[in-house]
Amino acid sequence: MKSNEEIKKELRLRDRVIRVLAKDKQIRAIAVKNTVAVKTAQKNHELGFVPATLLAKMLSAASLIASTLKGEERVVLETNSDGHITKLFAEALRVGEVRGYAIQSKDINLEEVKNSDFIGLGLLTVSKVLYNKSEPTNGIIEIVKGDIATDVAYYFTQSEQIPTSLILDVALDENGTISHSGGIMIQALPGASESDLALVVENLQNMKRLSEILKQDKTPEEIIAEVLPFEYTVIDSTQVDFFCRCSKDKFINSLVTFPHKMIVEMEENNENELVCQYCNAHYKLETEDFDKLKEITLAKSN
Repeated sequence: MKSNEEIKKELRLRDRVIRVLAKDKQIRAIAVKNTVAVKTAQKNHELGFVPATLLAKMLSAASLIASTLKGEERVVLETNSDGHITKLFAEALRVGEVRGYAIQSKDINLEEVKNSDFIGLGLLTVSKVLYNKSEPTNGIIEIVKGDIATDVAYYFTQSEQIPTSLILDVALDENGTISHSGGIMIQALPGASESDLALVVENLQNMKRLSEILKQDKTPEEIIAEVLPFEYTVIDSTQVDFFCRCSKDKFINSLVTFPHKMIVEMEENNENELVCQYCNAHYKLETEDFDKLKEITLAKSN
């Protein structure tokens, strides 16, 4: 049985994102620690350290942005590019759920590839699903640096006119497995003074590398305290989990829209494994599942 101290430490170090306001609500700071969530993503998708690091940063950025939303509103960050990692996808809900994946075009030779070539040139899309909008709101920018933090900060400045500073960082162990992950975002809201912003920027520049701070088991509150040189108010704190709402039933409900002939061919070819792209969960179609699908699709075709 765990001791009270062990339980307290686990609660203190669990993955969380917090949002704070300072200087009469003129400066917003958001910090996330999501080590367990991104370790789960790396394990589920069996990622090497390069795609795992990039996906971790995307998931961190998505959590930071989602914390500004409401209820079960969500944000999707997606890169499509010509680099070695041709696609990164990260989705975060305001309630703390995150999921995502990375697509690698070919093996990466670290001696031949520059960091900027991991993502390369392409587009970053930021989509928000909001309660008061019938369609997602989309913002698209060209990838400027191939550095996720820089590109997301550029998106905010260009598309939402919110001056933003963003740091995303990851630490790896000797096996290339993520050991720590997190991020911090500072935004200037209407009324923020140049002098206050200068202090924050100076602190960011002088701060130790974020991964080193995370290795010290700092909480999101303590991470923000490293950056903000003035008092702040915590607006909310949300637990972060790698979680996907996929299920076998949802896959089957999608398959009923397929032509009857295609379902028959799937069964004949033993194509009975379904894989979720977002979390890499595997589901197997049994004989009774195919019987149900054939019955429904045949009825629809008549």
